[in-house]
Amino acid sequence: MRGPWKPTADGLALARQLRQLRENSGLTQEKVGEQLGGSASKIHRIEQGQLPWPDELGMMLDLYKVPDSKQAVLRETVDKAWQPRRTRDKQDGEGVEPQVHDS
Repeated sequence: MRGPWKPTADGLALARQLRQLRENSGLTQEKVGEQLGGSASKIHRIEQGQLPWPDELGMMLDLYKVPDSKQAVLRETVDKAWQPRRTRDKQDGEGVEPQVHDS
């Protein structure tokens, strides 16, 4: 996937659910983008795994008429997806020495 970000598993799960909710509500990416003050491409990126900001998520869930109980679950999913991911070097921990570059 192109771009400076890579979606996490939680981010991809949220993206699939948001797309399904949008389709079930009968709204197009263009219409949702307009309502959020953005564009269809912004909604497309969100539905591909780019995480929405909390206020955007709330507006999307309201537009899709998602019940409060399901909104809570989706908000937990986005909270998990926002957690920083460790890099491979940090996971390995041992044997990783910082590289020093001479000027």
